[in-house]
Amino acid sequence: MINSHQALSDTVISNGYCVGCGACAVPEQSPFKILMDSYGQYRAHMDDSPVFGRTDSSYEELCPFSSSAPNEDDIAKQYYAETCEHHPQAGYYKGVYVGHVAEDEFRTRGSSGGMGTWVLHELLDKKRVDYVIHVRSETADKDLNNIPFKYQVSRTLDEVRLGGKSRYYPIELSQVLKTVRDQPGRYAVVGVPCFIKSVRLLQAQDPILAERIKYCVGLVCGHLKSAHYAESLAWQMGIPPSELEAIDFRIKDPSQPANRYSTYAKGPSGEKVVPTNNLFGADWGAGTFKYKACDFCDDVFAETADVVLGDAWLPEYVQDSDGTNVVITRNSDIQLLIENARNDGRLALDDLSIEKAVQSQDAGLRHRKISIGYRLHCEKEANAWVPTKRTKPSRTLNPRHEMKRQRLRTELRDLSHKSFLVAKKTGDLSVYTTAMTPVYNRYLIQKRSFLRRTYFLVKKTLKAMIGR
Repeated sequence: MINSHQALSDTVISNGYCVGCGACAVPEQSPFKILMDSYGQYRAHMDDSPVFGRTDSSYEELCPFSSSAPNEDDIAKQYYAETCEHHPQAGYYKGVYVGHVAEDEFRTRGSSGGMGTWVLHELLDKKRVDYVIHVRSETADKDLNNIPFKYQVSRTLDEVRLGGKSRYYPIELSQVLKTVRDQPGRYAVVGVPCFIKSVRLLQAQDPILAERIKYCVGLVCGHLKSAHYAESLAWQMGIPPSELEAIDFRIKDPSQPANRYSTYAKGPSGEKVVPTNNLFGADWGAGTFKYKACDFCDDVFAETADVVLGDAWLPEYVQDSDGTNVVITRNSDIQLLIENARNDGRLALDDLSIEKAVQSQDAGLRHRKISIGYRLHCEKEANAWVPTKRTKPSRTLNPRHEMKRQRLRTELRDLSHKSFLVAKKTGDLSVYTTAMTPVYNRYLIQKRSFLRRTYFLVKKTLKAMIGR
């Protein structure tokens, strides 16, 4: 019989679905360790020495992309079914809000409305937790942008504030979760959907983690990026990968809408700030430098988290360059903290319908909840192993031309990793841009076609409604 860790290696890891979360490396005597590969992605690597793998852990049931692990619906039901309503796109929900932090500099220092850091800060300040697990610069000094970034344990309110901003950079949880096991206390942990799911799976097997991790704070997620994404942006700004010292992916521009931000990079020669949409490969929908696993995740709203926070990509809010958050609560404690702060004027939040919250992430949900079926079908057609997902494999998509766009996204994802690695080895950025440009141009043609078709469909629908 194949043991659990070998089965995980033969399925998830060998087929490229490891997202590098680190859950499999947390159990004592685990045969796994998390290392960064040549593409700048964290991956689990198995040590086949007989001294390892002697624990009772079921490694397949710890992995968020394993077919043996419970899915997001099954996990969330245990925590929220009795107190929350359920939406098929967003998961369970109690309170739904839109707005921003009105006190201090949370909004100014955040990528959006400042709610992510505020929730963690509030949990620590109100003595609901003793420690916060979040992503900070490894140097942990006042320069918030120093790389590399890593999960760290914050003990003070000032340290929590250092964890503001989105980090489109690979990180992993194994080392910091070992600290939780060794250091008693109450913890809050923040992460993207698959990382929060891995924490829940660990809690199901490890009673110490189940007791000590009191709150999971989720982030609405498009996908994870490799370290090469940051390097590619900085290199275009005149800072080669070997010289990149710091990066900020979300610099707000008061003259632009919230989705028109800039990128900051720092090297020995100085600092640069460039509008992100001027940089090749920064089109989020194209999916360059994306982990393969992200194309096989069907969770956008961190459905296993106690609260989830994202950008309010809605027409009525996106024009505010300071940024606006969508917030969905599932935990009563966090709901109460938010309601009290709103009543005190510390939060500028309006109630939002769950349908509008879903609309704020429309593109991500279409890619992750619908088009995933076609990507699963393509993998199965190639006789490759695929994880079991809540969405079933589908031979077609509607509209049909969306299938071509999905194939182009997969090609861009894979080609970005391969071509940039060659560019780094040769010291020539044009190797990457030259290889990617023709594929990206074909992708843009499909994207424009999709937008035109959508426009005429909406126009036709509105005309029919008015006619009635």
